[in-house]
Amino acid sequence: MNGRDPFPELAVRAVEAEDVVRLARAFARLSPDTVYRRFFTLMPRPAPELLRRLAVVDHDTREGLAVLDGDEIVALASWDRPVPHAAEAEVAVLVEDAWQHRGLGRALVRMLAGRARRQGIERFTANLLSDNRAALHLAATSGAPRWTERAGPEASVEIPLVA
Repeated sequence: MNGRDPFPELAVRAVEAEDVVRLARAFARLSPDTVYRRFFTLMPRPAPELLRRLAVVDHDTREGLAVLDGDEIVALASWDRPVPHAAEAEVAVLVEDAWQHRGLGRALVRMLAGRARRQGIERFTANLLSDNRAALHLAATSGAPRWTERAGPEASVEIPLVA
């Protein structure tokens, strides 16, 4: 990421349309639990449409960052605006199992937040599974979250982006 980061072996860059193949390989390394916690469903392999959606960004309504260990994507973070120029965007993070619980998701959210603020986004929203402790902790420690709903299997949170 850079010499001062705790992940000097990793590179971070904007996701690219050509990353579809790398994303397919990354999915093959994910546990079913990790897939379920990110997409709220089980899938033996992601549909090509999903891989394209994750890889194609316009840097205005959709942004994405890929973390690479060599040539392999080990994490992906993105935001999507519900409509162009909206002040909020839904954020999502996916970290390969071997890289989880090391702070990589938090670092990605911080990087995304900086890009989002430059695009006029004032807050992130996220839908999380209520039993996803890692995602709940990440949301709870990302600024001053406001839980909008926390009933049943899902939790919704709004995170203001402060400079």
